[in-house]
Amino acid sequence: MIARNAPAAPALQLAFGTRFEDLYDTEGLARLDGKFLAYLEAADPGLKALLLAGRAAPGSLATKEEAELLLAVSPVLDDFVAELFGIVPEVDRLVAAHTETEPLFRVKRKFVQRRAMLKIK
Repeated sequence: MIARNAPAAPALQLAFGTRFEDLYDTEGLARLDGKFLAYLEAADPGLKALLLAGRAAPGSLATKEEAELLLAVSPVLDDFVAELFGIVPEVDRLVAAHTETEPLFRVKRKFVQRRAMLKIK
């Protein structure tokens, strides 16, 4: 049986004045990118300059430089996406849980590396 008067789920609101329709539209994505660049500039102006330089001349970056740039930008992008979708507390909880278990995984990784090194002559 279908409940006829079930309460409607609350509409998910995006931050930065963004609408869901913007996520499916080239112009909307361009506006969102501009908002990300402003967010990045507030966090690290030098990193924004590096990203813009890399975008302007994509072939100018060596593979390692491109990877380093992406790794440098990714924490700011994580924060931006969490804020965009209103999930900052949830992301913070996941980061805290990961940080809590990180020493265990570091020990496991070192154990496996040592065992592998014993087998390689």
